[in-house]
Amino acid sequence: MDKLELQFGGYTTAGKRAENQDAFAALQPESDLLDTKGAIAVVADGASTCRQAQLASVTCVTNFVDDYLATPESWSVKRAALRVLRGLNLWCLGHRSTQFDQQSDMVTTFSGAVFKSASAHLFHVGDSRIYRFQDGNIEQLTRDHKHFQGDISYLTRAVGIDPHLDVDYRLVDLQPEDLFIFTSDGVHDVLGDRQIASLIADGTDDLELLAKSVVEHAIELGSPDNITCLIVRVKQLPSYGINENYLQIQRLAVPPALEIGMKLEGYRILQTVFQGQRSCLYKVVNEQDGKIYGLKAPTQQYASDKDYLRGFAHESWIGQRVNHPNVMRIHHRPEKTAFLYHVCEYIEGQTLRQWMVDNPKPSLDQVRVIIKQIVAALRALQRLDMVHRDLRPENIMISTQNQVKLIDFGSVYVAGLDEDQPQPSNFDGSNLTYVSPEYVLEHQSSHQSDIFSLAVICYEMLSGAMPYPAISRQSSVPHSYTKWDYESLGKHRNELPPWVNLTLKKALQPQPENRYQAFSEFETDLLKPNQSMIEAAQDAPLIERNPLLFWKLVSGVLLAANLIQFIV
Repeated sequence: MDKLELQFGGYTTAGKRAENQDAFAALQPESDLLDTKGAIAVVADGASTCRQAQLASVTCVTNFVDDYLATPESWSVKRAALRVLRGLNLWCLGHRSTQFDQQSDMVTTFSGAVFKSASAHLFHVGDSRIYRFQDGNIEQLTRDHKHFQGDISYLTRAVGIDPHLDVDYRLVDLQPEDLFIFTSDGVHDVLGDRQIASLIADGTDDLELLAKSVVEHAIELGSPDNITCLIVRVKQLPSYGINENYLQIQRLAVPPALEIGMKLEGYRILQTVFQGQRSCLYKVVNEQDGKIYGLKAPTQQYASDKDYLRGFAHESWIGQRVNHPNVMRIHHRPEKTAFLYHVCEYIEGQTLRQWMVDNPKPSLDQVRVIIKQIVAALRALQRLDMVHRDLRPENIMISTQNQVKLIDFGSVYVAGLDEDQPQPSNFDGSNLTYVSPEYVLEHQSSHQSDIFSLAVICYEMLSGAMPYPAISRQSSVPHSYTKWDYESLGKHRNELPPWVNLTLKKALQPQPENRYQAFSEFETDLLKPNQSMIEAAQDAPLIERNPLLFWKLVSGVLLAANLIQFIV
């Protein structure tokens, strides 16, 4: 399978100045990181008016590369890069000669690109530039953050100027043989776009010599500044943006149905815990260390279903990266495995579905204890730029120690993977009642989608009913948000405080922007009354507070009017 392949070439010089305050860096990491994080190219130009301009530029390019690669693989490129840049900005801003200085000693421009799959993610602040040379044409992809006052110019935006770093972000598609040209102002202030394009078109294929040629032409035309040019060529695009973890479905066999006493690569079967249409779960013992695990494997029926198997491999990738007491842990399998399966944490207990059967009318406190732990698990996913998307009682376990465990990650959205490949979805279509309206209608999801699903579960735990009509077949899926018509919790359990119904109603708003914006808000309102929400509900028109009563009154008035008209 083809991988992303880039070529780099760069050259920098102090030019007519005593010190070179420009810096650049480029890296194409090894295969695994290239898939999940991408390749990096950056140029920085330290502001000459600052005492430590060189340190600022060198630190920003080197630390950006190192720190970006150290961010979680599940993060999106945009989130990871902006987090690193804002940290570097605060670090530069903190370097002042005295506490009374208004300006930092470390200010630099920054123009960087992360090349991942078939896209380039551009991050820019200052007046260094990124161009794209494609099919003989050159295009400036960044804009200069510079203000002129007569013959004097100064930066309006740069790393180290302001506590709030406003970074330009742009996403561009890649084509084979695209050239990305990074320049400091020592180049483009003296060479126009056409001159740069001409030099590139007529130059050598050796990118380092080509970059040096651009720099030397700038020197010949009298550039008074440091001069830097970095060139990146797209040699090859991946045939499909997919992590190596998913390639295992092409080379690993689905194990046969296993029975008690049988062994699979060092794991002996102790019990068949679950045997479904798509997967089986076994309680196993590792014969090397004697520890108990769960072993989950696809069924032979789904051995040729590539979409399901991709989701299965995806689940393994998630479970190995989320480390939280309320999330089931998935361990690494033996390196030389021949079969596709998970080795996961074994949870002795029952599903939330069974708990609900055993507790048909739980107290509010009982429900809060469980919801609080589910929230903790979902926030762990949120910190990693993940959305579960398939929350339902069957995917939540309660251990014998009453610890909640979130399981089944086959449909989890991962921002860092979604940038270059479609996300797997293991929904079987049998029950979409727990799925948020925006995912059902538009296939869009965020942490607010999980808030909706969590609120459905909470409602069902308290009432034994659903807040909306069940969606059991794809043909019955509503076609607009207005079709989700909330049913008051009080219809099922009128002894519960009315403010609990208000909390659930807000969490279950069909439009995500009308829901809680954070898990903590929902959790807080479930613990104690939200007075502002109660007051707003009391002041709302009757049609919003009690639609049934409103229409009964309207009907009564109309009936009375008709009777009066008849009599008259």
